[in-house]
Amino acid sequence: MASATDTGAGFQPLEPAVLEFRDGTPWSSRYGDVYFSHGHGAEESRTVFLEANGLPERWLDRDVFTIAETGFGTGLNFLLTWDLWRGQPGAGWLHYLSVELHPFTREDLARLISTLPRALRDLGEALLAQYPAPVPGFHRLLFPGERLSLTLMFGDAVDCLSQCQAQVDAWYLDGFAPARNQALWQEALYAQVARLTPAGGTLASFTAAGHVRRGLETTGFAIERLPGFGHKRERIRGLRNTQAATPDPTPPWYSNPPPAPPAARQAAVLGAGLAGSAVALALARRGWQVTVVDGADQVAAGASGNPAGILMPHLSADHGVVSRFTLSAAAFSRQWIESLGLTPEALPRDWCGALWLADGKRLAQRLERIRERLTLPPELMRAVDAAEASELAGVPLNLPGLFLPRAGWVDPAALCRAQLAAAGVNLRLGRAVSRLTRDGQDWLLEDEHGVAITRAPRVVLANGAGLPGLHPGIEPRPLRGQLSVIETSRNTRGLKRVLCYEGYLTPATRSGHVCGASFVRGDRNTRLRPEEHASNLAGLRRVWPDALGDEDPPLSGRAALRFNAPGRLPLAGPLPDMVAFERCYGELHHGRRPDSYPGAPLLPGVYTSLAHGSRGLTTAPLSAELLASLMHGDPLPLPRDLVEALHPARDRVRELRKAHS
Repeated sequence: MASATDTGAGFQPLEPAVLEFRDGTPWSSRYGDVYFSHGHGAEESRTVFLEANGLPERWLDRDVFTIAETGFGTGLNFLLTWDLWRGQPGAGWLHYLSVELHPFTREDLARLISTLPRALRDLGEALLAQYPAPVPGFHRLLFPGERLSLTLMFGDAVDCLSQCQAQVDAWYLDGFAPARNQALWQEALYAQVARLTPAGGTLASFTAAGHVRRGLETTGFAIERLPGFGHKRERIRGLRNTQAATPDPTPPWYSNPPPAPPAARQAAVLGAGLAGSAVALALARRGWQVTVVDGADQVAAGASGNPAGILMPHLSADHGVVSRFTLSAAAFSRQWIESLGLTPEALPRDWCGALWLADGKRLAQRLERIRERLTLPPELMRAVDAAEASELAGVPLNLPGLFLPRAGWVDPAALCRAQLAAAGVNLRLGRAVSRLTRDGQDWLLEDEHGVAITRAPRVVLANGAGLPGLHPGIEPRPLRGQLSVIETSRNTRGLKRVLCYEGYLTPATRSGHVCGASFVRGDRNTRLRPEEHASNLAGLRRVWPDALGDEDPPLSGRAALRFNAPGRLPLAGPLPDMVAFERCYGELHHGRRPDSYPGAPLLPGVYTSLAHGSRGLTTAPLSAELLASLMHGDPLPLPRDLVEALHPARDRVRELRKAHS
């Protein structure tokens, strides 16, 4: 479980809002202003934001409609929009993006929601079930039964929006009054609003301050003043008549392909493991027709077939891209799994938390650095000594560490089956794909004899190794992993948490305690090896000496191949034509301006979700959401720098930049 930290800018904790009331209205002492008008906040929001943006009429025939907001605050605008969407939904999906620098804690938001009318209170409780901890970054919440997503961007508005990739149809420019919150209402914000708004997009705001109007007009909005609501004299709405002049900050080598038109929303997914089944579900929820192809004769035949796997973030003191991505991914994956609506009997899992134990000097030093520098809220992580670790685990342990309350274990094979069943895919097992051949606007998926298995305009490689001949230079690397399954005994029965150290151990599952796992680079052999069983047990004895007694317990086990890539992140994104890519960007080391290069040459309609390594339970669902968003034309669920960090060509770009330097 240990590894070197990745380089990052460090963790900057948020300062949550403090809930206060004045005359029964939520009040911010930080800004000296109310969150909404006293006595008629809902009526004001409907008039100022929903009606002024032409809702619901504008979304009725839209396949994708996106609303963005500055200032999530109490969540009232979102809940009102959701309530309107429920009564008059559009033809497709509604995406709601909202920025908040000082989010309420879950407890304070619950207090606010308890004061709402019944209809909004029910929606608020559904929001609370997924509401994230106050951690900087993007947090996507899915409500698939409603065809609705909420992406909360916690942090400075300009910083968050500059990392956002979306086409926003309607803006709620909310937040505290310009005189009270001057840091928000500035030219940099208006430039980002303009960048994200296509021609025909609208905005609405409660404020009609002259510098706000002029700033928005300068960026290309036609601004109209309207009578204000209540005691306010004026408000505004705006229309964008031209495309944004603000440049897209995405480098051309990471440029995204256009989304699929409605008539071409069919996809073939290679791989029926965690990655492939998650992609299939993400696409099916958007109305796509999906065929899943796998060379094995059963679902989850590879590493996804292990009896249990750990779901937890891979944190670092520097909070670099691996730490940031897996922290977001772990929260998303947990909610994704719960969205399937299955009981723990149908989909075995336990959100029991994990104890990350200081196993050895190197790991102990790393955990100490994380404790000092990564000041996450205690609901996500806290330090524990050996005595508290033992109390939490329910068994005697001899090491301190970190407790991650929201981690847990899941049966990955059961999750694969559940995802495929929920997606309603056309499943083709026992058909190994050897190559892709372009045929008109489709790809033919062919076996080793050139016989077509299926065809589709879009293809996702989610089969571990990919198709190496299709992407030379970015082949995932094989990693052999052998786990040991230990029968539950009188000594081990009381274990209540996942133990993570230089290995890991689960509480009792249907199969027993899952202990692992070896990590052998480049080894494709999947026979069980006694020496790897012995290594797994030796690791367990170091952190829990009383677990096994003097004799080795009866064991079974499983060895499988996982695949990873340099950088310890998945390869998730559009697949470049690598030969043309090399030609386009072979001179990156010269340091020319990015805008002097053409857009990336891509294999049309081909994407990857590969190299999840030993973290597929954590990383596969959010990677699938990213791919489905790219393919469908939705706002992306991650900030731009993380999207680029996951890009299949990221390491080749790094190499090309360093060439001859």
